[in-house]
Amino acid sequence: MSLRLKLLLLGLATLVLPWAGCNYAREMESALREGEQSSLQAVSQTIAASLQGRTDLLYREAPRPPDAPPEALTPSATQSEAPGPSGPAAAPLHADPYDLKPLALTAAPLLDGYSEDWPHDPAAWAYFSKDEHHRFRLLSGVYERMLYVLLEVHDEHPVFDAPGFNTLDPASFGDRVWIGYQDLQGEEHQLFLAATGPGSVTARRVASGEYGQQSAQLEPRVRGAWQPTKDGYRIELRMPLSMLGGGFGVLVDDRDARGAEPVSYGTLRVDDLRTEGRLVVAAPELSTYLAQFMQPGLKLAVLTPAGRVLARADALAQSPLLSPEAPLLARLYRRFVDRPGERQLIESLAPIYDRDHREVIGRLEVTQTADRWIRLRDHALTRMLNFTLVSSAVVVTAMFAFAAWLALRLARLRRASESALTRSGLVTSFPETEARDELGDVARGFSTLLSRLNEYTSYLRTLAGKLAHEIRTPLTIVRSSLDNLEAEQVPESARTYLARARQGSDRLNAILVAMGAATRVEEAIGSAERVSFDLVPLLGSAVGAYRSAFPGRTFDTELAAGPVTLNGAPDLIVQMLDKLIDNAVDFSSPGARITVRLLLPSPHSAVIEVDNRGPPLPLHVEGRLFESLWQSRPGGDSRPHFGLGLYIVRLIAEFHGGEATAVNLSDGAGVRIAVRLAR
Repeated sequence: MSLRLKLLLLGLATLVLPWAGCNYAREMESALREGEQSSLQAVSQTIAASLQGRTDLLYREAPRPPDAPPEALTPSATQSEAPGPSGPAAAPLHADPYDLKPLALTAAPLLDGYSEDWPHDPAAWAYFSKDEHHRFRLLSGVYERMLYVLLEVHDEHPVFDAPGFNTLDPASFGDRVWIGYQDLQGEEHQLFLAATGPGSVTARRVASGEYGQQSAQLEPRVRGAWQPTKDGYRIELRMPLSMLGGGFGVLVDDRDARGAEPVSYGTLRVDDLRTEGRLVVAAPELSTYLAQFMQPGLKLAVLTPAGRVLARADALAQSPLLSPEAPLLARLYRRFVDRPGERQLIESLAPIYDRDHREVIGRLEVTQTADRWIRLRDHALTRMLNFTLVSSAVVVTAMFAFAAWLALRLARLRRASESALTRSGLVTSFPETEARDELGDVARGFSTLLSRLNEYTSYLRTLAGKLAHEIRTPLTIVRSSLDNLEAEQVPESARTYLARARQGSDRLNAILVAMGAATRVEEAIGSAERVSFDLVPLLGSAVGAYRSAFPGRTFDTELAAGPVTLNGAPDLIVQMLDKLIDNAVDFSSPGARITVRLLLPSPHSAVIEVDNRGPPLPLHVEGRLFESLWQSRPGGDSRPHFGLGLYIVRLIAEFHGGEATAVNLSDGAGVRIAVRLAR
């Protein structure tokens, strides 16, 4: 992993600050929520206290006390927990089995005989049954001083009234629904609903004339609709609350055929159709009373002791929290802070007591959005996260820039160290030596080390010339002494020692020649004059001489057909070729074939290749083969070698603007040395 990446990862660790800020915001939100909950509880208790004993404000008529025993059920109508005609389980029995407790509707249902626009609340239905085949369920609601009733009757054989007949003629009677109610003065009234087919239906009342004659008069204030269902029929009706008092009930006459005796059941008494249940409805003034406490983001609801809504005032939709005007960053940060599934509403429930503070006559439910503390939290969170994110971005950018600067300095040190060793010697100048930090110390240490190595290398480079100069005079004395001894009369036994001394002096002279060869070549290169010459005849002539000089080897040439003009020193080219052939002969076996090849890869260069069959180059010597004073010959060779032959080849190639390389042959049975020369 690079230094830049490591420092970048280290800089990213500063992102723990926004994470800690989010946790702090959650804790702050919890504290604010608890404080807001306590404040809301105080508000709910205050409003509930203002409603204490105001039974007249809560109900149009005081409800039956919860501990009062219910009226005895008649055989004609019982309430059970059996499922209604649409399938959901019935609501459990409550203390007032015949009481009707309408919902507080948020919109008026359409009077079409369908239930799609009614609240989907199975617990709000009231279930009544006589037996397994005679049952119905009822859902009621109040909206703007109107009572709405949805009645679903289970009837395996619905029967309509005969059309065109007198509605009071028993022979024309089909299935009928009776509505019984008390008016505001407490008098009992009855209406019936009879339909000759699906569609709208109008309620009628039975009236007695002057001579006791009965008639069915229309009640235009009560309108409804009758629709068949898969297992019976459904009636939806509406009537104004102004005509209703404290009692209300429904009775169903189920006939299997027109004019047959009915099976009657419901919440009206069968004998006189008097109401047995009460209509528990909030007073019209209750909604107005609640409206005076309203403010944006608040909802008030008054419930019966059993939990049914009497009236509500809702301003939750006016909360600024629910509006799209919140800043974009606040809404974005809110996604990270809000816990999944956490409610953004707080609720408080307070009981409403009677005047004696002994009985609960209702409950007040106050719901408030979390906009106030969330606005405070969002404001603090936005400022904190903006600061921490900007700080983290600055820190990460600064650390990344610092890492890039360090990487650049290290790259300069690496390039300087890689290029310190050149063909002409060591480069002792090093970058970053003026820096006053740890990298500067490293650079100065490398520079000092390279200076000392350069001094030692320079000494080694001149050692061969100094030794050759110092040894040449004693060697001359030894050789002249040997010449004088050989001219004298010496015993035959001493001739052997003279021959050995002569061989030693010759070998020592060869060593001196080899030691001074590189120096002489460098001097010759420095004083060489460039001329234009044809490389093809030069190579051909040199290879011909090699055939005579090395009869134990076979020489082949692959030369260009036309002239190859080169601007350089012909003597140096021949000397370079001598070193290549000498190296090829040394590393090839007797009778081996040596090939000299001239290639023209481009108009601006020429390549001389020398192939010899023999041992391949080891992998570790390919890069060092042309270095000075380095050789890898077998130890059994008695000739003096100092690793200068291929070094001289490299010097001559560089003088001609080229380079020297060595590779193994493709079959691995020899070596190819190539010298590229600039034309």
